[in-house]
Amino acid sequence: MTALLSLPRTPASLPETAVRADEPVALLQLDATDAIEAASAVYREVRRGRRVVAVASGDADAPARLIAALDAIGVDAVSPSQGEALLTAAVSVVPGPATAPRETPRPEKVLRVALAGCGVVGGGVLERLLRDARFEVVGVLVRNPDRARQTAIPAGLALTDPAALLAREPDVLVEAISDASTGLALIRAALTRGVDVVSANKQAVGGDLPALTALAASTGARLLYSASVGGGAPLIETVRRAKAHGPVVRIEAVLNGTCNFILNRLADGVAFDEALNAAQKAGFAEEDPTADLSGQDAAAKLAILAHEALDGGLSPDRIGRDILSAVTIPDGKRVRQVSSLDVRSGHVGVAFLDADGDPLFANLADEWNALRVTTEDGRNFIAKGRGAGRLPTTTSVWADLSELVTITDCAGAARRRTSA
Repeated sequence: MTALLSLPRTPASLPETAVRADEPVALLQLDATDAIEAASAVYREVRRGRRVVAVASGDADAPARLIAALDAIGVDAVSPSQGEALLTAAVSVVPGPATAPRETPRPEKVLRVALAGCGVVGGGVLERLLRDARFEVVGVLVRNPDRARQTAIPAGLALTDPAALLAREPDVLVEAISDASTGLALIRAALTRGVDVVSANKQAVGGDLPALTALAASTGARLLYSASVGGGAPLIETVRRAKAHGPVVRIEAVLNGTCNFILNRLADGVAFDEALNAAQKAGFAEEDPTADLSGQDAAAKLAILAHEALDGGLSPDRIGRDILSAVTIPDGKRVRQVSSLDVRSGHVGVAFLDADGDPLFANLADEWNALRVTTEDGRNFIAKGRGAGRLPTTTSVWADLSELVTITDCAGAARRRTSA
């Protein structure tokens, strides 16, 4: 049996809230005809730490469609009643005027994208890439080109050789494969060539992040990996905001949606094998769930968050881990798999903790992730969202790709001003 500890309670003088009066506010005018794209625009502002007022243009159901799309990502949104204040929630959605769908103008520079992996996440990214004029897909790396997929790979794009993928001279590599060693080798090869990388592979990124960051800096490439931790929950960005505020002294987080899903079922009296099978059917657990159940997945994610907070390498292999199995959790206990790092005590680990009474973790739903970061002055920065699933993780990858488009457009504008 695993000994269950309790999380330290947040002092009453330091209430936790995801909405603070000193947070900047973004006002977005959105065409909600494509609710998923509109939700992605909201998500990009949320992960920057901004409260959002979203004006959903379209028919009478546009605000409701946008709120539903945000919920699918894991972003809480409200629709204030007439006369009600707009800034009481992190995201407020209000109706806007009726507008006809409009095409996104083709940018001056189209980003050439190489996609590695076309599974749950990669397939979701490919679907959006193919309908966005800002991108040109130059190749898709897969094990079996003939396999039937939810998103069909256009003729001539499927490849099985990583070297052949990079030989097509992409501007950016989107790396969304499940194998850590192959993913890491591909990321290194791309960065060495000066190719920007967007990765959702926590095992590849978390195992060698300091070296990858240094390599990117040496070649002028950009490495973005928000999707590697938290899915639709902006956990990396929250750690960065906390660090900008002051030195980080503690991180506590639920980082594995699969384990959280199973733990909720176990607390309801469901047998372990049945709970695991339900997680697999829901698409949250892999066919081989070893990385989730052993704590390896959470340790890799904690190593990434530690790198962001402390500017130092923390190998996932050095992080102690509790294993989730049929015999490690006492019956009837509602617990969480909590990844924690305490700078003052030096403690770091992934353990099962009794979180009853903790406002952030106690009632965390199924695949959701949550994070609390404490700075030296006692301020708590928190975030939560859906930590697993196709749409939340795809949305995070898409936010990184959109950031690269913005950077590229700004660089082009700067060059034009200089030449003028």
